[in-house]
Amino acid sequence: MLRTTHRIVFATVLLAAACLVACASSEDGRHVTYSLSAKQNYERGLEEVKKENYIEAAHYFSFVKQKFPFSKYASLAELALADTEFARGNYQEAIDSYKSFSRLHPTHAKVEDGYVAYRVAECFVKEMPSDFFLLPPAYEKDQSAIRDALRELDSARVKYADSPYAKPAEAYRREVLRRLIEHEVYVARFYLDRGHPKAAILRIETALRRYPDSGQEGELMLALGETHLEMGRPAKAKQVFARVKNELGSSLQVKRAELFLEFIRQRFGDNPVDKPTG
Repeated sequence: MLRTTHRIVFATVLLAAACLVACASSEDGRHVTYSLSAKQNYERGLEEVKKENYIEAAHYFSFVKQKFPFSKYASLAELALADTEFARGNYQEAIDSYKSFSRLHPTHAKVEDGYVAYRVAECFVKEMPSDFFLLPPAYEKDQSAIRDALRELDSARVKYADSPYAKPAEAYRREVLRRLIEHEVYVARFYLDRGHPKAAILRIETALRRYPDSGQEGELMLALGETHLEMGRPAKAKQVFARVKNELGSSLQVKRAELFLEFIRQRFGDNPVDKPTG
């Protein structure tokens, strides 16, 4: 009788422990039911991701990571947790998770092929200030997040030049550079409007050196030409606008350059002369 009682108690304890392991509640009150293997739990997490049930997915991935630390699925689950944070829009948390994964698993396939590095860069891009119409335009705001995005994109570009994620990331890089150039033009015009044309020229020339492959040289050069005009240098302005027209500008920038060139011709003639510097 005593042995039977012991067996019943033991079985009850095992059943209770199994229930504790098998069930958990998500933050919104829904339950997740764990499976017996790392593979099954990982795959259940992926299924929840497809359904955009990210909280439930995170439960499964965390379970795999904690309960099966020596399984190959542990590292996959760790990476999936970072991807889940990204999908939820928790970009700073995702950055921390991706960087931790890269440190802990430097030879993992998703580190070596550049996936993790480009995901980090994409997080920084997503963190950039927006152009919500009720707020000041993005080019007037602090640019540190945009510079951080460019740093991460350029770092990944150098380290993983042959990565399958390099080409898609170029679109992000072009957008980042466009945003930085918009800010530089804004600052240059700010100086120009307040009677500091030399500061405006310095700002533009620095930007041209700093971002030589931005694809936005035409916009910078237009601002430079306007600044030379403001300083009484129509000859230099003509050279700048002619370069935009012939080499650098988009169709709209070329049209603007042509309008400036026509203005210079009518105001200063075909051979304009700059004011002497003093």
